[in-house]
Amino acid sequence: MPLIIKENIPGDCILGVWKIEEPGEFLHQQSRLTTTEENYYHTLVNQLRRKQWLSYHAIIAHLLGKEGIELNYDPFGKPHFKDKSHFLSVSHSGEYSAVILSKTIPVGIDIEKIRDRIERVKDMFLSKEELIHIGSLNRMEKLVIYWGAKEALYKIYGNPELLCMQDISIEPFDYLCSGEGSTCALIKNTKKTEKYTIFYRKIVDYMLVYAFKMNKGRKLYD
Repeated sequence: MPLIIKENIPGDCILGVWKIEEPGEFLHQQSRLTTTEENYYHTLVNQLRRKQWLSYHAIIAHLLGKEGIELNYDPFGKPHFKDKSHFLSVSHSGEYSAVILSKTIPVGIDIEKIRDRIERVKDMFLSKEELIHIGSLNRMEKLVIYWGAKEALYKIYGNPELLCMQDISIEPFDYLCSGEGSTCALIKNTKKTEKYTIFYRKIVDYMLVYAFKMNKGRKLYD
């Protein structure tokens, strides 16, 4: 089964991760596209891009057990359910796609391959304080977690003026040998500061990161 992760997380959030191993024709059948989406699919030329696009539609269909779930895209490319039934975030990288959705709280997700090129762009998204906290131990994994966390939060916030280095800060955390853990992050703007919970999980040589804002009085796990 290509849906390698399907689980309920705090409250009413649902998470799914798909490993893309199938031919495009199989993914096409699994995705249950609407007419509008079918038309868009045929405009995609790159075969990997086609598979990635189809795979996150397939995840949504599996998570909700529905077909014909139509998505709209805002001016920044962020997908939304046309019926506004859930908050939604999607991500894909290489051979993996990931989806998180919730009926009640905004959510964000990112999946990235762990590779050393992230070292070359670290100064574009990390503050001096964050670089100090990352240190040298498990550095590559932590760099990808910081990147993924800021990407996930950027997706939640949905504002192109949000600056990853200045407006989003990740609290220090210990990267455990299990490759799985959590931390917190702050989004600062002119009006207020908001706190979010960040979870990360290593999947082979990829890092999955997802984020959401905790409601007051809500248990982390039900």
